[in-house]
Amino acid sequence: MGIKRIYLSPSNQPDNKYVVGNTNEKSEMEEVAAKIKQILDSEYECETVVATTNLTINASGRPKEAKDKGCDVYLAIHSNAGGKGKASGAVAFYHPNSDGSKELARNIVRELNAICPIRSNRDTAVKNGMELYAGYGLAEVRNPNKIGITAVLAETDFHDNPTTAKWIIDNKEKIARAYVEALVKTFGIPKKVQITEGKLYRVQAGAFKEKENAEELVSKLKSAGFGSFIKYD
Repeated sequence: MGIKRIYLSPSNQPDNKYVVGNTNEKSEMEEVAAKIKQILDSEYECETVVATTNLTINASGRPKEAKDKGCDVYLAIHSNAGGKGKASGAVAFYHPNSDGSKELARNIVRELNAICPIRSNRDTAVKNGMELYAGYGLAEVRNPNKIGITAVLAETDFHDNPTTAKWIIDNKEKIARAYVEALVKTFGIPKKVQITEGKLYRVQAGAFKEKENAEELVSKLKSAGFGSFIKYD
């Protein structure tokens, strides 16, 4: 599939307070996004861009930045509310006309729910993001898709449920890795080749009174694909 360039758009909603932990959706999701970028950059063959914080989710904001930076995947990272303190489970919204969008949404829900000890009680966890707002759709699903970017908006879990809110706060590294695993599985992103530096063993090829003889041996070794070091005494 080639090297993917992934745009990470963490929630910019500081007024969405967590029910525990004296924190908010913006702060927590920005940390998750930073961890996702660190993992992808260090371990996988892809490129990542984190949204400029003060940009909006309107077409001229984050979606345009994603396009300008050559991104082909747009992942909006949020946490959820509205469950009256009892809802739990990941939810992800996809665009029905976008290649890979629904698959990524499914993989995100699967990976997040697999690591969360609080069982999901969502009847529908993978949703068409264009069915909301009387068919107008979610901005972070609609706007990236309009400019050819595969987009998903993911709700990590519920921050108005004390148990799941605390789980998000305490497990951002695991959550980031779950997001990474979903991206890797969806797009076939390969791991970077790790080169382990081992011991070097020096072999002395010979000693010569005449410099010309030493240089002749070096030339032969190099022609055969070997390197050599010469110390002239």
